[in-house]
Amino acid sequence: MRSFLIKIIFSLCIVISISACHTFEHQKISFQNINENLNQELIDKKKKKSKIINEKYKENSEMAPINTPTQTQKVKKITLKKNAKTQNTKKFNLKKFINWNEKKLIKKLGKSDFIKEEGKLKNHQYYFKECFLDIFLLKKKGSYIVNYIETRPTILNGEIDTNACFKEISKVVN
Repeated sequence: MRSFLIKIIFSLCIVISISACHTFEHQKISFQNINENLNQELIDKKKKKSKIINEKYKENSEMAPINTPTQTQKVKKITLKKNAKTQNTKKFNLKKFINWNEKKLIKKLGKSDFIKEEGKLKNHQYYFKECFLDIFLLKKKGSYIVNYIETRPTILNGEIDTNACFKEISKVVN
């Protein structure tokens, strides 16, 4: 008997909970009307403000009409191509220094800013605005001959603009 009564109560609870799911929020019964009223009031207020502004302008019709300022047109910017001839830095190559002797190197590039000598190796360093040029010479048969060339940035761990560097070196060589 008890189990039968529990089953009836349980089934009634399930039926009530399923049918009670439709609350005011789901149906939007009262909230829908309130929202419509608020929207209508906002629209009415906007219309009243626009009527008041229009009436003020109509009252001051004795004044001279003023043209509203227009936005100025933007000027198009165009870069002009220069007809100046520049040296082609892509043709300049540091490899042409290899196998030069020390005298020819000094004659073309001038006296180096720093010289370091260790055994058979000699390092000439040239300081330019854009980069540093390191030229390594090896001693062969009593004279030093260029073996390796390297460029590096003027700032530690900085980047090097190779085109500007080669252009500056080519000016000194030529």
